[in-house]
Amino acid sequence: MQRLAPCADRRVKTSAADSVISIRQAEIGDARPLADLMCQLGYPTREDEMAGRLKDLLPRNDTLTAVAVREGQVVGVVAAMMGMYVEKNGRYGRVTALSVSESHRSRGIGAQLLAHAESWFRAHGAAAGLINCSTHRSDAHRFYKREG
Repeated sequence: MQRLAPCADRRVKTSAADSVISIRQAEIGDARPLADLMCQLGYPTREDEMAGRLKDLLPRNDTLTAVAVREGQVVGVVAAMMGMYVEKNGRYGRVTALSVSESHRSRGIGAQLLAHAESWFRAHGAAAGLINCSTHRSDAHRFYKREG
């Protein structure tokens, strides 16, 4: 199992036809594209609202907000958090949001973001990773089944 530093800057080639995707820690300046990605998930979000969320989330050690960047443009996001079990010892990681821009889907970007979150979970001692997905998101359900 490869361990990565939280939000390590990673560069991955998605295919011969695509350019390199970088995954990095989100920044306050990413508020506009992140708000758009949340809207694409069905969660109306203004840029100023996202900036406020990022100001609260980014300094925390128990949350991850990482973005996929292609040619200088944010094209995806994964947000995750660490939690502690009540019923047993240990910690778990939970993906709270995963979104790839509609114009960049089916290129492996979501899989890269999910793998980034899984690496972050392992680096933070998670015994398991959890994902919640609305029942109406049939494409997302197929994606998560494919990713295991």
